[in-house]
Amino acid sequence: MTPDQHAARRADIEAEENRLTFDRFDFAQAWAIGQALVAATPAPVAIRIVVGGRVLFAAALDGTSASNDAWLDLKFAALEHFGRSSLWLHHDLRARERTLAANPSVRRPMADHGGVFPIRIGAQTVGGIGVSGLPHEADHALIVGVLDQLAQAAH
Repeated sequence: MTPDQHAARRADIEAEENRLTFDRFDFAQAWAIGQALVAATPAPVAIRIVVGGRVLFAAALDGTSASNDAWLDLKFAALEHFGRSSLWLHHDLRARERTLAANPSVRRPMADHGGVFPIRIGAQTVGGIGVSGLPHEADHALIVGVLDQLAQAAH
């Protein structure tokens, strides 16, 4: 992809983040989203939903490994640092022809690969929904697809 294509994809992800927000977020929502992710996944994945540093839902499907948990840790670190989805960070850096390693504000390990999506109440990022096990664009798409499906069902 060219920097312009990365910038266009970044804008698409920004629109998803702005559209898929919450008025509130609780254990029941985490459970519903987690169960929907388990049901929708086409392959073994690890899933984690975190709010305020507390894990509200976690699942590791048969066929995953400790590597999936490590990837989730790295992707969640990116969300916590930047307040944006890890896939947004991936495309933002490439649109600007930059790397995480060259960013002086990054002081702990993190990954700029898709798979963690912010939980926002209004404009505030309060947590994230993470998936690891698919290609990183597919990890992101699984989360967005489930959130879209649940939002449509609620209306």
